Amino acid sequence: MSSILIDKIRIDGFRGLRNFGMDLKYTTVLTGMNNVGKTSILKALQLALGSRNTITIEDFNIHNGIRVEKIIVDVRIVSVGDDGNREANFNDDWEIYFGSDNLQIDSEGNAMLCLRTTVSLSTADSSFIYEQKALTTWDAADGNWKDIATTEYRLKKDNIPFFYIEPQRDIIDDLRNKTSYLGKMLSHIVDEYDEAALEELERKIRELNEATIQQSSTLSEIQAMLAEVDSALDRHDSQVTISPFAKKLRDLNKNMSIQYGDAHDSFPMDYHGMGTRSWSSIMTFKAFLKHNTDMIEHSDADAKIYFPVIAFEEPEAHLHSNAQKQLYAQIADMKGQKIIATHSPYIAASADLVEICVIYKDGNQVKCGNLEPQHLDNDGRRKLKQKVINSYGEMFFSKAIVLFEGETEEQALPIFAEKFFGKPAFTYGINFISVGGAGQYAPFIYFCRKYNIPWYIFSDGEQDTKTKVEKAVQKALDDNTKTLAACPNIFVIANDTDFEGMLLKDGYQAEIIQALKNVKGADCIEKYKRQHQTKKVQKAAGCPTCHQRLYDNVAVDYTQPEEQTDMLDKMMEKVKTGFGPEIAHQIVNAGRPLPVLVVNLFNKIKSDLQI
Repeated sequence: MSSILIDKIRIDGFRGLRNFGMDLKYTTVLTGMNNVGKTSILKALQLALGSRNTITIEDFNIHNGIRVEKIIVDVRIVSVGDDGNREANFNDDWEIYFGSDNLQIDSEGNAMLCLRTTVSLSTADSSFIYEQKALTTWDAADGNWKDIATTEYRLKKDNIPFFYIEPQRDIIDDLRNKTSYLGKMLSHIVDEYDEAALEELERKIRELNEATIQQSSTLSEIQAMLAEVDSALDRHDSQVTISPFAKKLRDLNKNMSIQYGDAHDSFPMDYHGMGTRSWSSIMTFKAFLKHNTDMIEHSDADAKIYFPVIAFEEPEAHLHSNAQKQLYAQIADMKGQKIIATHSPYIAASADLVEICVIYKDGNQVKCGNLEPQHLDNDGRRKLKQKVINSYGEMFFSKAIVLFEGETEEQALPIFAEKFFGKPAFTYGINFISVGGAGQYAPFIYFCRKYNIPWYIFSDGEQDTKTKVEKAVQKALDDNTKTLAACPNIFVIANDTDFEGMLLKDGYQAEIIQALKNVKGADCIEKYKRQHQTKKVQKAAGCPTCHQRLYDNVAVDYTQPEEQTDMLDKMMEKVKTGFGPEIAHQIVNAGRPLPVLVVNLFNKIKSDLQI
């Protein structure tokens, strides 16, 4: 049976959102850095579909020192099939619910309901004027969507309820609050029993209360003492009793407790941490949602339609990584449409690629980035999911990303960056990511492009490596003419060498020797020389009979600079694990200038980020 979906929203004038638009899925994960607008998107949806009581004058955007006069929130509702794909028409129940006269047809012949909610400030009494109307179309011919004509309409929200799940959730508070989702369910429990069953259950509760008091001298004495209050009451029929258990089923929430534990021990919810309590609160909301769905499906109404829209703000609060992944699956399984604002890379990694939306600021403009995995082949999607999102979730929250191939760079560059910038690079949102090989750059660059994250490459300079990097860049940029030299954000080590060779050519021999001694032992240099006292040198003439190459064993003179350089290069190659941070600290602690190409990289980042 076909259902509905809010597939597009537009927001203007609400908090920091101006001329903002994005697509939505059944489950949409909003991620990105702090203060970019994720919560504002949820609140704008609440304004259009849910409560409007939270609006304040501070919600009206200020641009160039002038506060806007109107907030606009547009939502587009479309029909979708069981497979999630767009359908041409709403089913009869939804068409009747919306009203066929309010539906519009897009350029592809598909029906849609386009709603506009506006909030204006009344100059007369400083109150707010709310209006909701239907748009006559979604896409304006001139692109100015704020001027699209409207007709009188107000969405009935009974069957499209909006729920906002706050970041601060506590099952303990839910138990005590009749207006919470748990409290609402508990307060209606009595409706599930017929009169005879209800009377029988409450009779048993009375008997349980009486037995509990009679068999406890403490409770009996308390009740007897409280009975003396009768003398001060101006009523002849007054009576004081203790009820250890709720006397009425409608008061269950006053005494109900929830306990978690194993078969041997369990503890009340009060004894558990906020992670368990917050998670439990979300699960009781899921029960509330299922309860409402079941009631509609089993009701006598002809149209059994129900499509909740749920906004979750930081549902991962207080939960460890595995719990966050499990929580995403539980949320995605809920009925209706879910929009999740999160800072959790584990939730983002658990989502499908099409569900992830990174909210970012381009200057003062809030924008949304999508990966568009339909533009990738199967191998590209797999690499993007496995190599980038699953492994480097912190990339979602980066202001700049430096990519490279080697292990030494991964360890040394962050240390050099802290020296250059005066504080750890992550405080500026700069992340250093090893792609795992010269041919592996494409999915990382594609990710950065789609989410508008500045990216930089620091690459080894061997010819084979440069060829692979260039092909990866061309693939990610979809431009077969792009060269490494044409990219100011790509830094290639000169002289056909790698990172270690760059250090040698930049004159850090003394620091390299000390770093090697710290990693391999104080005698490692002399030990290497003893083990490699000779080397094979090819003779000028080959074998006169078989013409194969012939070699002589020649003593190595380690006093020669070229022999010492070759020795250090080979020794560094064998100790890459652990060598990176050691050589970086040696250079920094010695007060030596950083490598020139590294400084060029950091200067470019500093200029681009305006640090």
